[in-house]
Amino acid sequence: MTRAALLHRQLVFGLSLAAAFFLSIVIISSLAGLKTTVAPEIDLSRTALALDAFLLVILGGWFSFRIAGGLFFSFAAVVFVFLAGALSPLPVFLWFLISYVLLGWLIYRMIESCESQIAAFEVDREKYQNEKNALEVSYRSKGEGISIFFEKYSTYYHLRKTAEELSTTLSVSQVCQMVVARAGDFITAGDAVLVTLAAAPGESASLAVVAWKAVKNYEKFIRKEGDMFDEWVVRHNKRLIVSDTHQDFRFDSHQTLKQEVLRSLIAIPLLHGGRVMGTLRINASRAETFTNDDLRLLDAIGALASSAISNAKLYEKTEELAIRDSLTGLYVRRHFYERLKHEHRRALLTKRPLALLMCDLDHFKSCNDRFGHGAGDLMLIRFSELMREATEHAILARYGGEEFSVLLAETTKAEALAVAERIRARVEHASFVLRREPVQMTVSIGVAVMPDDTLDLQALVEKADQALYKAKGAGRNRVCSSDI
Repeated sequence: MTRAALLHRQLVFGLSLAAAFFLSIVIISSLAGLKTTVAPEIDLSRTALALDAFLLVILGGWFSFRIAGGLFFSFAAVVFVFLAGALSPLPVFLWFLISYVLLGWLIYRMIESCESQIAAFEVDREKYQNEKNALEVSYRSKGEGISIFFEKYSTYYHLRKTAEELSTTLSVSQVCQMVVARAGDFITAGDAVLVTLAAAPGESASLAVVAWKAVKNYEKFIRKEGDMFDEWVVRHNKRLIVSDTHQDFRFDSHQTLKQEVLRSLIAIPLLHGGRVMGTLRINASRAETFTNDDLRLLDAIGALASSAISNAKLYEKTEELAIRDSLTGLYVRRHFYERLKHEHRRALLTKRPLALLMCDLDHFKSCNDRFGHGAGDLMLIRFSELMREATEHAILARYGGEEFSVLLAETTKAEALAVAERIRARVEHASFVLRREPVQMTVSIGVAVMPDDTLDLQALVEKADQALYKAKGAGRNRVCSSDI
């Protein structure tokens, strides 16, 4: 029962009690006046009206406290009926007993009917409440299902967008930076995202961190090379989740305890041609940070990253093959000329010297005819190695056949001649054996330098060629320039 309903009942009971007290005084005073009054009809009528009014009092008692309240006031009314019947010669007051009994019976029947209806209503209410609860549970489960669906849809949508974004570039460094950015957006629980790549597939010892993204306070802890966790992923070609690095038995506890800022991580291998080329990894400074769902999501990102990085590597390799000679690994003539034009413009703007060396192996054709083309290829490869050993910061190219070129930026004529002489001497003193027979290999070199010889690009190439022919005409195995 609510507080308001209880207050209403108490108020009705109080009013009924006050009315009963007033009616009792009226009845008692009216019956007492029968002995002295000359007109008893008035007192009897007043008594009858008061007894009639008791019907309302009895109703009030029933309303307030059901049977107990009704019987309380009924008992008082019956007492006054018997008192009026005893003091009055009229038996009509006895009919009030019948009216009280009839009222009680009517009230009882009404209450019984109301209680039956209330019970039926309660049964219906409980049934509807159960149906409501069932519908709420159903809607809640459907809502959770819809929420999970939209979450998965959102994840798949953003993964598709990530795949599209990764396909917009063919630069390995840019792809790796995109990967760490998107992985950090998908899995926000970590403190740092890192991509490591091996110098060659499967070489875990040379893993290098090529791209990373970290929160502000974690940046200073980023390493330049992969650690034991990356090496484990590469070696086993498996995904890795570590809930607490200080308690994981798979790794050396002496090493893991030193890494206080690394308490949990997830990592997956990046594949290229079926072999592991690196790792994608997320670190956290708190233990128990990542779940298996995070690992599965990182694996999906890693699949996209592996494909994108593989494509970028293949593209860069294709580009490299297009600009490098397949035999010697030096630049081809077309690319060398592009670099020459670029360095020529830069030298004109900065007013710095630029040196060009043209080299030609002496008697290469006779060696090639004598020992075969395979032996000739070995000579070209060996000469390329000697050129690399003798120069620093130089642009080397196979200009054509047995002819090679060297471009030296910001190099004076005296310095260029010294470099050329170093190449010549290294080739002359290098031991070279073809088919178990020692072979003497020498080189003739022509040197041209701007601005000493010319400022024109084409003239620079021609002067270097002329100096080369001068060296060959002078007996080979020597260095010449336009003025030497």
